[in-house]
Amino acid sequence: MTDQAATPVAETAVPVTPPTSIVSAPEPAPAAEATPAAPVRPEGLPDAYWDDAAGIKPEAYAKLAEIEAAAADRPASPVDYKLDLPEPVLGPNGQPVQFDANDPLAQAVLPALHEAGVSQAGLSKILAAFAHVEVEGAKAQAQFIAAEQAKLGAEHAKRTGAVFQTVSAKIGAEKAQALMNVLGTADAFVALEALTQGLTGPAISAAPPSDPGAAFEGLTGADALAAIRARKAA
Repeated sequence: MTDQAATPVAETAVPVTPPTSIVSAPEPAPAAEATPAAPVRPEGLPDAYWDDAAGIKPEAYAKLAEIEAAAADRPASPVDYKLDLPEPVLGPNGQPVQFDANDPLAQAVLPALHEAGVSQAGLSKILAAFAHVEVEGAKAQAQFIAAEQAKLGAEHAKRTGAVFQTVSAKIGAEKAQALMNVLGTADAFVALEALTQGLTGPAISAAPPSDPGAAFEGLTGADALAAIRARKAA
């Protein structure tokens, strides 16, 4: 048997990719966490509802909604406020209390309230409280005047009218009224009444006697002075 030459079988070469580096590639570093932004405190939120680290406290949301509602109800300028009351307040005379925007007090206070962020509803509550205080003060003053008039007796109107007429004859009605307006007590009125009675003593209204000196007999002080003036004017 003849040996046949073995036919060599070609080997298939397997390509090998050489490593690019003998050093292993590092694992990627974890992404840095973003620093949360500091909480921003809403304007007007009281200290009780705020935490510098956590921000708004849970119980503050109702308060925040109230503040936002008040801001929405705040007029654009002080002159836009309406001086209305939530409900009528009656004065001692039974008439409803009203406020005038042209009053100097209103013109001084309204800009300050607007700057403080007071809403229309808030202003109405302030006006209602002020109206009640004023009405109670007026009632107390009326009661005081009634008590002082009672000290003058049932004829107090007649007595005050007589004094007014006497003083008006001397200094004019306008000045007499100004004087009557400052008589705060019954004692003050009695003092003025006594003075007017002294100025209008019997010698003033009596006919001049034949003896000039007789007109002043028995008179002293203010009575004598009044009699002398009356005699000169006669």
